[in-house]
This record gives sequence, structure tokens and C-alpha cells, in this order.
Amino acid sequence: MIHRFLFPLLAMSLPAHAATLHQCAADGKVRYVVDDQPRWPGCTSVALPPGAQVETVYPLAPGETPEDTILLHGNVADGRFAVSEHELPSSKPGPERPEPMPLHANLLTRMRARTFGVEERVQATLTDGRLQVTCRPGERAAGVLLTGPWFMTRANALLAATWTAQGGSFTWQVADEVRRARDDAFDLGTSAPDAKAARFVLPARLDRAGWRQFVLLCPASQAGIDVDSLALEPAAASAPAPRSTWVWRPGDWIDGGPALLDWAAAQGIGELFVTVPLKDGAAVRAPDLLAAFVRQAGARGIGIHSVDGDPHMVLADAIPAVAKRVQAYAAYNAAQPPEARLRGVQFDVEPYLLPDNVLPASRRDAAYLDMARAVKTAAGDGLRVEFVVPFWWGKNQALLDALAPHADALAVMDYRTDREQIVDFAIPFLDWAGAHGRRVRIALEAGPIDPEVQRRYVRAADGPGDLLAVDVAGRQVLALLRQPLAAPDARVYRLQSTRAIDGSATTFHKDKAALLRLLPGLEAEFGAWDGFGGIAVHELR
Repeated sequence: MIHRFLFPLLAMSLPAHAATLHQCAADGKVRYVVDDQPRWPGCTSVALPPGAQVETVYPLAPGETPEDTILLHGNVADGRFAVSEHELPSSKPGPERPEPMPLHANLLTRMRARTFGVEERVQATLTDGRLQVTCRPGERAAGVLLTGPWFMTRANALLAATWTAQGGSFTWQVADEVRRARDDAFDLGTSAPDAKAARFVLPARLDRAGWRQFVLLCPASQAGIDVDSLALEPAAASAPAPRSTWVWRPGDWIDGGPALLDWAAAQGIGELFVTVPLKDGAAVRAPDLLAAFVRQAGARGIGIHSVDGDPHMVLADAIPAVAKRVQAYAAYNAAQPPEARLRGVQFDVEPYLLPDNVLPASRRDAAYLDMARAVKTAAGDGLRVEFVVPFWWGKNQALLDALAPHADALAVMDYRTDREQIVDFAIPFLDWAGAHGRRVRIALEAGPIDPEVQRRYVRAADGPGDLLAVDVAGRQVLALLRQPLAAPDARVYRLQSTRAIDGSATTFHKDKAALLRLLPGLEAEFGAWDGFGGIAVHELR
């Protein structure tokens, strides 16, 4: 995972004979200084190897320790490499993480088949996505277990099978971990010899996240079956969810409302998130203008939400002002007829953009939840609340579950251009929506992104290196060097390679036509989840 940290840093080149790294904290703020003084009062000081000429200092998050590889992203500014984010790839193979079971694909191409039955009356082969099973007569249960490297999502899907059979009817079953542990399974239906295909309803009591296997049971008589495909397919076509985008400049809707709505209608946009100016942060500044715009948009089939965004909104002393903003929107809605009301409020608050000395990483989740709770309380039951969140929160299930009581919807910044990555990052949130009865919209990026450079450092077993990993009071701090340094007693990394990152993996800015071609397929796939709230595109206009 990529991590971003913003720190007040002082980095400099120093004489070769003495260099010390100081970590100093005052008023809850941390800064790092490198100089030739052995210690500073009130600071933690660590002597660097002789000859170290430091260009940049970059602290890792508390608890992070680099292994054999360090990836740093950034650009050269003012004669030094300014680090914007980092990755610490693990050299230790971890447990293989299950993938989401795909829709539409023939699952047999990646499945494993194992026969069972005390009478040993089953023969099975699974080759090139085709399962062939032959069963001899018998009285005891026998058949084939089909497993794969997946968990089953909460998509509203059916199990579709096609086959050719001879003899008796085969029975399809499915088991989660609880059922499998007691040699049990849910019945799905049968594959009769006089049929060629069927779509089986998955039982409501199945723990999809705990899916373990499908089971194909032999009949008691002599029988055979060739299964040509086994796939999850959407249960039914879903109602189309609206596309949406952001309008950050108030003047775009205040001064150019008709043109904005013409453009939105031409693009098939069904919802707009607009910045609404407030008076003293406590009341909508021009309620009549807003009401007129909302009415005009509604006449075109376009809903309007307010949007606010500032990472500082998670700070304790800022939350009361945030609540006042929400109360202002709620008061506006209460004073308007239904056709002039905002559809909801959205908050794009990214606490990880704050420097660690302003909000420590260990406090971010709790601070975000405090803000979300205050927003929902201020909104009451009559105003929908939506939060914009990064895709990597999909791995933070505890945070998402704690957020559910305070959010009616989430907009996920799924900022990738590869279709497979977009789908993989979206699924945890779509499943979250199904589990909590919420809505999730998937956001893609179409705005410009500044190019960056990625530097890859590898552990230097011997010889000189270009980066030091220094332990400062239990926290790992990276010191990038101006000149290679041989330091046998230090943890030294060598610059192995650099590569340019132009943003094409993140944004469709240079190929919006590709984005528009991709949207219908994504909407159809995500529509299999009841909680899918549509696709939002950032900087579409």
C-alpha cells in the first residue's frame, strides 16, 4: 500500500566528519534536523555514520520497518528529492488472499476438483474449463467437490451451469465454512439428463464471505455428466444508477447554471455535487438562487448535493464549525418545498493529507469517526449524508463498519484506469453497502495529475549505499544521501532504479474517450449489487 506523510523537515548537506539527526517535539509537533551538533536540548539525537551528507529526511509511520526494498515517490525540488509517498514491499510471502468470485467467467477454468465417497464410485477430470464426471451405481453419498481461490461477494447473482448428462439427475450444492466443517451443504437444484442448462438461486443463509465449495452429487444409478461452464451471473437487470460529477467553483452554477445543466444533460449526468457558499458558515448565502438552480436541475432530471472538503475538518476544534455547515443545509431544506431541496450533503475529507504532527496516524480513524458522527447528528433524519473515501479503506473493515451508522452513502475514490483494478477495489465497498443497507458510488478520475518519479532502493549487503534507515526512539527515519556512503554498521540501501510515473494508471485525463467506453460495462457489473449508487467522475468537465 502507498503511504503519504507530510512533515516539517529540515535537510542539509553537512561536513563529512560529523552529522547528527535530531527528532524534536514541541507543542505536539515533530520536526527533524540534521546538523553537526552532537545533541539538542529536549530532542532525541542519533549520530549518523561518518561521511554522511544528508539531502532529505523522511520519517516512516510509527511501527513501519523497511525490509529489503523501499519505494519512494516524489520529485526534485530546490536541489533535493522531495518525497510525497512511499511503499514498503514485503519480502516475506504472506498467506494468499482470496479474490472475489468473478461474474460472467467460467469458474471451472480455475477450480480444483476432488472426488469423495466411501464406495469410491466416482471418476472426474477437470481440464481446460470442462468437468467430466462418471458415477457407478451405489447407495452412499458420492460426488465431486469444486473449490477455488475466491470468496463470494454480495452481488445479486445466480449460479448458471450448462451441461450434457446421461443416466440419472445430478444435484448441485454449495457450502460455506460452517456447513463444510460438518460435512453439510445447501441444496441448489439438479442437472437432469433432459435439460442442458439451469440457473440456481443461492440461499439467503449462505455466508458468502465464507464460501468454501460447490458440490456435485451423483445419483444412486449409473450416470455421467459433462459440465461445460459454471458461472455467477447477475440475477436480473438492475435499475440504472445515475452518473455524477463535482462542480467545485460556485460561479459555475451561480453564473452559468443553464450552460452547466445543458452540459450535464448531454453527458448523461444525473447528480451534481456543488459548492454552496455560506454566510458566516451558518446559513446558505443566497437561498433563492440555490432554490432556483435546484428546480431547474430537477426539471432536467438532475439532483443536486452540496459538497465540502478540507482535511482539517476532522480536527476536534473544527468539528463544531462543520456541524454548523450541515445545520445550514438542513435549515435550507426545511424552508424549501420538495422540488427545491438538496438531495443530500457530501463531505470529501481526507485526514491522511494532514501532517503527522497535526494529526498522528494513530488518531486518524477515531478523529474521522468523531467528525462523521457530528455531521450525521447535525443532518438529522431528513438530510442524506455521504462521505468520500479512498479505495484503500476497503482493507480497513473496522473503520467502515464503525462509519456505517453515520453515513447514508460513500463515494469511493477508485482512481485507477485498469478495469480489473477498478472492480477489485470497488467490491469491498459494494459488499459493505449490502451488509449495512447503504449506497456506494464508485468514483473515477479524469483530471490532470502531476508526473512523479519513483525511486527503488534495495538493501546493500556490502558496498556503498544512497539511503540510511535510522532508528530514532523506535521510529524509522529515512535519510537520503547526496553522495554514496559505505557504512558497514548501518542499515544502508542502494538506489537500484528510477522510473517516471505519468499518472496514466490513475487518471483518464489524456483519454476521456476510453473512460466513456468503459463506463457502460462497469455500470452493468456493479449493478449486480443492490447498494450500487452509480459512477462519479472527477474533473469530467
